[in-house]
Amino acid sequence: MGKSHDVAARRIAKQNRGTYWPKSSPDVRAYDRLVEVKSKASELPKALRQLGKGQRKKYVALPGQQVPTAVKRLKGTGVGVMNYHGKVVKRARRRG
Repeated sequence: MGKSHDVAARRIAKQNRGTYWPKSSPDVRAYDRLVEVKSKASELPKALRQLGKGQRKKYVALPGQQVPTAVKRLKGTGVGVMNYHGKVVKRARRRG
């Protein structure tokens, strides 16, 4: 993983009182949410597969310039979007 990916994943894990799992997906696992950290909006299909099904809220974290594209592409999926600083830009719905 790249350095910015690791820094963002660790920051998001700390903010959500979760754990960063660098060797498996999703990257961050917290009590009520799963977060997959990606570096480009073009990796969204892979991120959705890695988040899988389940009862927890699901988020994809992307760098700031990639967030608007991700919000458009994930509209209606129930998956939320956050930036690399952990700010939720699009809220997630609970969906199995």
